[in-house]
Amino acid sequence: MLLTLFSCKKEFIEKPKSMTVDAFYNTPQEVEAGLAAIYAPVRGAIGQWWLVLLECQTEWGAGAYGSANADAARMMQGLDAVTGNNIVAFWDATYQSIRNANLIIKNVPSSTELSQEQKDAYIAEAKFLRALDYFNLVRVWAGVPVYTEENMTQTTGVPKGTKEEVFQLIRSDLEFAEVHLPDNAPLLGKPSMWASKTFLADVYLYLGLYQEASDKANEVIGADKYSLQPVTVANDFNNIFGLSASSPEEIFYFKYNTNSPSDLVLFTMEIDNRPWFGSNGYGFFYWPTESVFYKNWSDNDLRKQFNWYSSNTPKQFLPGQSAFPIGAAVVSPKKYNDPTGAATISTFSYPVYRYAELLLIYAEASARANGGPTSDAMEKLNMVHRRAYGFNSLQTSAVDFNAADYNTDEFIDLISQEVGYEFQFEAKRWFNLVRTGKVKQVMKQNIDRDVTDKALLWPIPSIEFDLNEALDRSTGQNPGY
Repeated sequence: MLLTLFSCKKEFIEKPKSMTVDAFYNTPQEVEAGLAAIYAPVRGAIGQWWLVLLECQTEWGAGAYGSANADAARMMQGLDAVTGNNIVAFWDATYQSIRNANLIIKNVPSSTELSQEQKDAYIAEAKFLRALDYFNLVRVWAGVPVYTEENMTQTTGVPKGTKEEVFQLIRSDLEFAEVHLPDNAPLLGKPSMWASKTFLADVYLYLGLYQEASDKANEVIGADKYSLQPVTVANDFNNIFGLSASSPEEIFYFKYNTNSPSDLVLFTMEIDNRPWFGSNGYGFFYWPTESVFYKNWSDNDLRKQFNWYSSNTPKQFLPGQSAFPIGAAVVSPKKYNDPTGAATISTFSYPVYRYAELLLIYAEASARANGGPTSDAMEKLNMVHRRAYGFNSLQTSAVDFNAADYNTDEFIDLISQEVGYEFQFEAKRWFNLVRTGKVKQVMKQNIDRDVTDKALLWPIPSIEFDLNEALDRSTGQNPGY
């Protein structure tokens, strides 16, 4: 018996030694397991403080009342110690995802059981996800440490890359992915070549490569793979955002189920139980109906009806919001909702890219590339706008805008306004305002709030300086922190 026990112990000790990392990524099953490990960290973190703080940096978030944990983001003077600590988990999860992507990219080429086509497709998926990770990092932190398959084993850390270097890697990854990803994603929640092209169009827009952004977006539009989900009444938006949402405008979503909750709704709902969701939330957003942005938003816009509901709970608003006294009428979000009230855990999918955004990317890029809004660019904006009022997106309507009425700057402002209506609670508005240079003007006009330069970026977590010997705390931190 002792000999048998000793033999078993030796078996458990010795066999794992033969299974090295290099040898693991050899079969389709092993690589799929490795790919799943790229998704898992960010899917678990993206619907939490990432979404909350970005939505607090909007007209409906900064001009609202909610949990004190997000007050620093609302005030737009830069994150404090509390909010800065809240983002550490997202930073860690993103770099864990990057590490797991690098393992795929480094080791799959050595597989002896995969064809070259399979290898390219797997690497393309890993590069798409790595690009998405760095895109999230660079937009809130600018320059960050850049880990790739080449330096991933650097145990002492790597220096902070510039914003330009991060975007260079993102672009390179996506230009590989658009060639090697499949025409149709093999599973919901995996990227296709069209998702990569959509993402690439967005990146080109960020880089000011307007003709390239316009061409890439038009390539996806012309493929006729996607269309806007028809909407005639407000609740039809549940086909895009509901628990069982499935629509023709879904380009790439992070998918969830009861075994992989995102906490998306729990962080954006009221504390009170409401018929829109079957459990308590954290009460981050109570938006005054006297807000300039809310009052100027047409009541006929079905997005307004779908996204918000009246709340009878009086609220004390933040300093600088004296125009909104205690007891002012407020609304709270219900964009991600379960009309049956049966849901007790957040299982809503997170829309990373959908067709409505692609149309607006094309509209803006085309207008900038052509020195003004073309009729085609205006048509793409009108498609999104018509749908919001319950009209057929492909037919002219009473709410259409006319290209002749707008110059380039006015048209960009019109698109930006549409982004503010269309993408609430999708972490799009803040990035749109910062990228277009409109954030200070818009926040001053809508909530009378001054946005400091410090608030345009988040602080690099202190733990990164503790663990990364290549970073200097005195010179590597973002301005103002």
